[in-house]
Amino acid sequence: MKTDVLIIGGGPAGLSAAIETASRGLDVTIVDEASKLGGQLNQQTQALRPLPSVHEPMRGFELADKLIEQVKGFNVRPLLNHRVVGFYADGSAGITDEENVFPVKAKKIIVASGAAEKAVAFPKWTLPGIMTIGAAQTLINRDFVMPGREAVIVGSSDFAMETAIQLMDVGIRVKAIIEKQNGALAKEQEKVSELSRNGIPFYFNSFIREARGNGQVAQIDIELPDEVITLNVDLICMDGGRAPILDVFYQLGCSFGFQEELGGWVPQYSNTFQTDREDVFIAGNAAGISTQGPLLLTGMIAGISVSEELQAISPAEANEIRDAIWKELGLLECKEVYTGRVKHLENFTSPVLKDQFIS
Repeated sequence: MKTDVLIIGGGPAGLSAAIETASRGLDVTIVDEASKLGGQLNQQTQALRPLPSVHEPMRGFELADKLIEQVKGFNVRPLLNHRVVGFYADGSAGITDEENVFPVKAKKIIVASGAAEKAVAFPKWTLPGIMTIGAAQTLINRDFVMPGREAVIVGSSDFAMETAIQLMDVGIRVKAIIEKQNGALAKEQEKVSELSRNGIPFYFNSFIREARGNGQVAQIDIELPDEVITLNVDLICMDGGRAPILDVFYQLGCSFGFQEELGGWVPQYSNTFQTDREDVFIAGNAAGISTQGPLLLTGMIAGISVSEELQAISPAEANEIRDAIWKELGLLECKEVYTGRVKHLENFTSPVLKDQFIS
């Protein structure tokens, strides 16, 4: 199979890149392991903010439906329930549907592989009933399953606060927010205030000392600054942060740099979101952990840049559009993340890791 643009990952950034490239007449193929395009947006029932100016305020699953509907109008070939398993010597991607493997030869590749949640380890943390906040959200919003009746949240990011509110909305009693830092980490303080107004206690400078249960978590000990308390719970939702998914970049031989603000090791890329491989571009959380609005913009920049490389848009027009998107990215993205992203660009010509495999 041949295509102009192969996009690996059909989440918000991948879909944005697909719209930018396919709307300019390019043949686009999206490969995604899931059975539906949209990625985590499909599980998100909360209102997303801030979003790029091309989108009105809406909830996550509504945005997913909008983006999916947009790509249907263009020459976009989705390969769902497929994944990339490697690359051939001629640069073709090896794609599998778990029964067959076939090559896809693309002029340009955009990798929007997303991010993976990190767990929070403590004694007995593998007991059933202990899961990441993303897993809890998926059970509730996609599978319509109640993951428990009495819960605690470990972590206090915006994502953790959103999940706590969703748990309450479906009738799960949230008994505590446990945070090892000395304050809530959420940028949107109104969510913290909403939980406080509902009587949810925040335990700062605290952590879970141990979980207990016979085949299912039933009880936890929480180490507070001056005492240890015990709570009976059947659900623990952990927020250990997220890290970019980088496997494909290792296989492609891309260079890496380290930026704490972007989630750790990240492929090195320029302001066009081109990696040090001329045929490989990057978008979304793989280029640095951020919120949905900025992720959409990174996909748009990658799509514009690939369109320019394939002469579907003039360099002058591409530069004008790209400059405008970068300005909006600076407005929408958390200041710390944006600053880290700009620092990362400055190291494009001097990556920390080059021509080597890390794991």
